[in-house]
Amino acid sequence: MSNLGPEPRINSRNLSKFINQTVRLTCKIVQVKGDMATVEASDGGQVGVLLSRDMHMADPFVEIIGTVKEDNTVKALTSINLGKTLDMKAVDQVVELANSSKGSGVFT
Repeated sequence: MSNLGPEPRINSRNLSKFINQTVRLTCKIVQVKGDMATVEASDGGQVGVLLSRDMHMADPFVEIIGTVKEDNTVKALTSINLGKTLDMKAVDQVVELANSSKGSGVFT
């Protein structure tokens, strides 16, 4: 197993800033087809996620830990189930703060 953490928290707007880096994407599952999932990020944007074979996303809300690819998709390394409800607006505020100059280093 790879050493995970601390990975930056991102939303769909931040994908291009983190190409080839491991990130955390808190999201809602929209659709799963085979080894690809479409998820809705905290900012409402949709992101494609290449799933690993051993992933078991049992809840509608999950946190994907994975690598951002050049096509702005995420190759999942693992996921964390977050339950049936989640305040995505609050999650997005945390993501935006973490990626601003004010929040730099606060969440790592």
